[in-house]
Amino acid sequence: MIFRLIATLAIAFSFAGTAPQIVRADAGEILGGAVVGGVIGYAIGKDQQRKQQARTTTRSSRAYRPGIPSTSQGAQTQTALNYFGYNAGRVDGQVGRGTRTAIERYQASMGYPVNGYDFQPYQRDFLMQAYYWGTSGGQASTQLSGQPLLMAYRQQVHTGSALAAAPQVQATPTPVVTAPAPAPAPAPAPEATATETTSASLPSLFSGGTGGPSLANRCSGVMLQTSTNGGYTTLSNMSDPDFALSEQFCLARSYAMSRGEDLMQGIQGLTPDQVAAQCDSFGDMLAPQVVSLSLSSKNEAETQMRKLALDSGLSPEDLAATSKVCLAIGYREDNMDAAVGSALMLVAMGEPAYGELIGHHLREGFGVQERRDLAMQWYDASLSALDAGSQAVFLPSQTDRPQLLRAAMVQTQ
Repeated sequence: MIFRLIATLAIAFSFAGTAPQIVRADAGEILGGAVVGGVIGYAIGKDQQRKQQARTTTRSSRAYRPGIPSTSQGAQTQTALNYFGYNAGRVDGQVGRGTRTAIERYQASMGYPVNGYDFQPYQRDFLMQAYYWGTSGGQASTQLSGQPLLMAYRQQVHTGSALAAAPQVQATPTPVVTAPAPAPAPAPAPEATATETTSASLPSLFSGGTGGPSLANRCSGVMLQTSTNGGYTTLSNMSDPDFALSEQFCLARSYAMSRGEDLMQGIQGLTPDQVAAQCDSFGDMLAPQVVSLSLSSKNEAETQMRKLALDSGLSPEDLAATSKVCLAIGYREDNMDAAVGSALMLVAMGEPAYGELIGHHLREGFGVQERRDLAMQWYDASLSALDAGSQAVFLPSQTDRPQLLRAAMVQTQ
């Protein structure tokens, strides 16, 4: 799809020189200048024709493996496997014999059932969580690489200390200790670590948009438990509905990140750092809307976001494209303002299935105050939209997923 926007290429090329001002600009200046919400959507659309023209050449260049489709998920998996030393070979998105052998090496080292043709979602999710952690500061802080880095990540998640890298990333290395008065500060530390493996208040590896607990660490812990359980919760074996919802939250998060990574491949004229800077600004702009989620009904929050979008003068397509990219970057960097704000924008732009994410955030209190009563409004609206024929955006091939979500919701009320 080609997005239309009343903006010139000069905006994109001048972004690097104006980034500091963009970050400090208010919402009107950002949206009015078509910097946030415009350049990313424009750049994605601009690349579609180029990709269409390149497909014939791409197919012919991969003729040596004509029977194997190339997918972005395959490329991401190969990248992560190579990062941890499992040698999947060339990153081409084609999951062939070499990639499956690398998957089996990974499965064996993690203690999973070894079958490269049966790469379970929880196994891939944990691999990708570890990859995001390693490339976002984990490798720099541990000074490890390859499989030892993956094992270090697994151990840190298991013990609830997945924040060894935090002092390297955050300006204030020990916020929990400095907040209380000097005398009692050391005492609470052992208590906090005792509950970190099962609590949503795991320490934060990244400096998220709201400065709250780390969703990245929470999902790493959930994936580890899923691995211990032998797979995801299903309707037939659900015994802990709260954990089932947490699994689906983290699964939807991973799916949103994967979708955003696909869209990022189509951004031309902006570097990854420039895209990330725009998404930081996008999150800053939407922060008041995110705060209101815990204070307003679903209808009120959605109405406020629609007004903001209309006042921008930008097309829904450009805002939606930017929101999908910034949703992925927000989750990748644990920036909850960018992630939650983008999900809310997508709902306002006519994609109600993304409301499930807002329900999860309100239920667990990531990026917003915990409001389980309001969470149910978002869950109900999202599932009702799916029942009415709205397009599923998270694992659309799993047709029983809405039933699982609904059953878990009922049991947690």
